[in-house]
Amino acid sequence: MRIIVFMFVIMVTHAVRAETCIPTSFNVTYSCNGGTLVGTLPDDTLADYNKNFTPTVVTASMCTPPADHVYAGWAILVDGKEVAYQTGTDSKTFVYYYTSDIEIGPHWVPIASPVAMAANLGVGQRSSTYDATAKTWTVNFGYGAVSGVAKCSTVLPENSARGEYTGWIASDQDAIESGADSGAYCYCKMTKPDVPGSPWVYFYGNKYAPDSCTSDCARYCVEYILPNAVSRASVFAAAIAEAANNN
Repeated sequence: MRIIVFMFVIMVTHAVRAETCIPTSFNVTYSCNGGTLVGTLPDDTLADYNKNFTPTVVTASMCTPPADHVYAGWAILVDGKEVAYQTGTDSKTFVYYYTSDIEIGPHWVPIASPVAMAANLGVGQRSSTYDATAKTWTVNFGYGAVSGVAKCSTVLPENSARGEYTGWIASDQDAIESGADSGAYCYCKMTKPDVPGSPWVYFYGNKYAPDSCTSDCARYCVEYILPNAVSRASVFAAAIAEAANNN
């Protein structure tokens, strides 16, 4: 008797769960973000997803800005477009939640025009940055950025008898301009926009602690220019005059 054996093959199909796989690490590169390299950029590195990451900041000394722009901090870029920026030159640790490679570069902002400065004298700032060592500062307004320099001087403010009044335009501009960068009295001057005749303006002095001027002068410029329209009128004086002459 012939026995016939039937073999049944049971096909079991397993449903495959779709998952998005996130790589552990992503590339972090550095660039001038449209500016021109003049120094040395930080070395490229890796960042781990969902872990703290502290980028190296790209500073103004590494890149020259595009035309009519100034440095205003550093930015995070994805596919060449800024997705976030940080004012100042300090690094900032953040949790890396990006699911792609990123780029770190300067955050550039357009320079304000004299006409805009004159028309918006009472409008407050959006952000600011300063470099205590280089004695430079930048204040960002909604209508553009204003940058300048700070300088310590031995020139005594003429109105010191009335107290430490900020916003006084120094009478002896040549003495401050040509004098050494030392002394107890902090002066600030606008350099961008580059308007001829922009004056040195007194902002702070401490004859009992002259060394504090060296470390704090750029910060004083930012702190007093930001909230005070009267002080801005002094620093912006040449720009305001130029705007009036062109009307």
